[in-house]
Amino acid sequence: MPWTTLVCLPADTPAHQVADEATARLASVRLTVTSPVRHFPAGTRWRRSTLLLPLRGTAAGGPVSRLQLDVMRNAAHRTYWHRWQLWRQVVAGTPSARPFWTFLDRHRAAPKRYELVRAQADYLAQPRISAMRVHNAYLNRVMDLPTGHLEALQLGLDGYAHLGWLSAVPGQSLLCPDGRTLLMQHGDRLDVRLSFLEQANRCLSTLGGREVLVAMATEPGVRS
Repeated sequence: MPWTTLVCLPADTPAHQVADEATARLASVRLTVTSPVRHFPAGTRWRRSTLLLPLRGTAAGGPVSRLQLDVMRNAAHRTYWHRWQLWRQVVAGTPSARPFWTFLDRHRAAPKRYELVRAQADYLAQPRISAMRVHNAYLNRVMDLPTGHLEALQLGLDGYAHLGWLSAVPGQSLLCPDGRTLLMQHGDRLDVRLSFLEQANRCLSTLGGREVLVAMATEPGVRS
């Protein structure tokens, strides 16, 4: 699936040139671009022309002051809070589980002695993972419990909810205002994810209200 990559543009970027400028900047760091993506909730009642692809309160980009980033963060915090509460009920009584990357690392260290098929089977055999999978198979479930969130869920309620807040805006990669610094999430490990989110949110915090932020769909980690 395509990644969502955010691009930071100068405040004086004309609205009709935002998509082209973002595409050019991504091309300069050899990232393959697919299309703009409506990533942001946005106040579209006034100055609609300043937004990229405005539709039903969403947009693919525009001046930071027009993009409701706090709304995104607060909504994600609530969603993660409720998901953790549900997860706690689903996995009650099961022991802590290990994320898949620990099994994968063991396989890579000795591929002949510990084959990938066995690594996958050992990961899936953990009772906590099984409980999450059973829930996800239920047709009338309120929400999914992604097994890829295992490490984060095991942090506890506050840690997981704050991770939702941090994850709301950045997407999977971010091109900083200098047009050269590309921040990317390299891998699924929680420590890798947190390192990316720390850097990405620090970059976003430096943007002024008139600077432009645009979301583009890109191929994950592919540079042409």
